[in-house]
Amino acid sequence: MDKLTTRLRASLLENSAVEIKESAIWYVPVEILDVTFKRVKRSKMDILMKMILLAVEQTDIRRAANLSEMLLVEELFIADLMEKMQRTGLIYLERSIFKLTTKGQEQLQTGILEEEMEEEGTELFYSSVHDEFMPESTSSLSEVNEGWKLYRYAEIQDFNDNDRIFHVLSEQENGLDENGFQTVVSELISFEQQTVEHVPCLEFQLYNKEQDIYYARVWNTWLARWDDKLEKQIEEHERVEWRRKWIEA
Repeated sequence: MDKLTTRLRASLLENSAVEIKESAIWYVPVEILDVTFKRVKRSKMDILMKMILLAVEQTDIRRAANLSEMLLVEELFIADLMEKMQRTGLIYLERSIFKLTTKGQEQLQTGILEEEMEEEGTELFYSSVHDEFMPESTSSLSEVNEGWKLYRYAEIQDFNDNDRIFHVLSEQENGLDENGFQTVVSELISFEQQTVEHVPCLEFQLYNKEQDIYYARVWNTWLARWDDKLEKQIEEHERVEWRRKWIEA
């Protein structure tokens, strides 16, 4: 941490008009959430599957052999497809006749096949100070010194917003699999707080003599960059007081 502080001070003082009035180190809390969710795999429905669903919708189909004769396709192949359709909830048996489920009707209309995938888990990182989810940190975080204090404008509160978590998961996890099929988050199953990381931040209170302005710079070690959100928070609360204090001094 000392080396980082020295490097940052030197960077700020490269401008000869800048003075460092005060500096401090404190920490912000970042909640690590364990999240369990499900995705679906979406693909364009092939012609044969669409024909089978249309036949089930419009005709009384009792056996794969009926469709095999109708579509001139090998019975075993039809049987395998129908078994898959039952397993994925597209068709069902009612009094020995195959019927379309609501899901089957919807997917027939859209022409898009949705296949459920296994449950998955991931970690999300929420900062209540920023009121936003953070990317996974790539920096090696320093341990918090017992003498460092919690960020003075931090509001500690447990995160509990299913919709926001679902939205963040969708942004992170929606995409294409290795076979080019679209995969989409379909359900948030659960989430719970695993732990809270205390993230060190280095604060510098500065004065630019040429521009006659007081301002803050805050280095966030989780993000490994200057944190403009924390800087704006501090300036909104304290900039007027800095001018009064340092002019009097």
